[in-house]
Amino acid sequence: MVNETPKLDIQNLGVSYADKVALRDISLSIEQNEIFGIIGPAQSGKTTLLKVLNRTIDLVTDASVKGSFSMDDRLILDAPVNTAAGKLGKTGVSDVYGYRRYIGMVAPLPVGLPMSIYDNVAFAPRQAGMKKKEALDELVERCLTQSALWDEVKDRLNTLGTKLSGGQQQRLTIARALSHEPEVLCLDEFSIAIDPVTTMRIEDVLKELKEKMTIILVTNLVQQARRLAKHTAFIFNGDLVEVDETEKMFSGEAADQRTNDFIAGTFG
Repeated sequence: MVNETPKLDIQNLGVSYADKVALRDISLSIEQNEIFGIIGPAQSGKTTLLKVLNRTIDLVTDASVKGSFSMDDRLILDAPVNTAAGKLGKTGVSDVYGYRRYIGMVAPLPVGLPMSIYDNVAFAPRQAGMKKKEALDELVERCLTQSALWDEVKDRLNTLGTKLSGGQQQRLTIARALSHEPEVLCLDEFSIAIDPVTTMRIEDVLKELKEKMTIILVTNLVQQARRLAKHTAFIFNGDLVEVDETEKMFSGEAADQRTNDFIAGTFG
């Protein structure tokens, strides 16, 4: 896939955990304001790729990273990086913690903060300096609406977020990620704890959100990638098998037979 002005450009990325290779020589570009799908069997390196993109890989003590990636032509990661030795490559941003505000991350299983629903969403904006109640109220409502949760919780915003059901907590996690107003939103199998009806509601929201941000969707539901993604990458055992237009890939025209087999459910 060729794009002259990609939102994210990844070149020759490799990641190892101690002596175990997680990703090998990954190169791909992700366009501005697209939903980009990533599919592949478990333990293929999909989540590791997301960790590199939002620099939480820095927190993994035995991780070793090589290669580079940039966002909007700003260099974010430059080889070599070895977090075990505490060495980081050059970065196009002066503050890694600040950079992570631009990359929202939603994990497969919800991790709620031990505070109210309202405060779960308002926490990061408050830390960034937003103090006016009117502005916080508007932001909380918007983020909960975007995550298809507002109608269910609007009358109990002071309830502990951890008291919500699993599916509701997952949507609260999405709302919290949106509160950063990220430029890129990474979703790592977000629907694993959500019922099919709510999943479809959130998918509709994602179609709207891509007008404002770039979305990277790691999914174990291959048809979800087909419904949402403009382009899809297939990663298998740490290798990028191929990346192409989603509809082409899902119409039996994938360049690699392993991609066709995975999409058809022959393995994985």
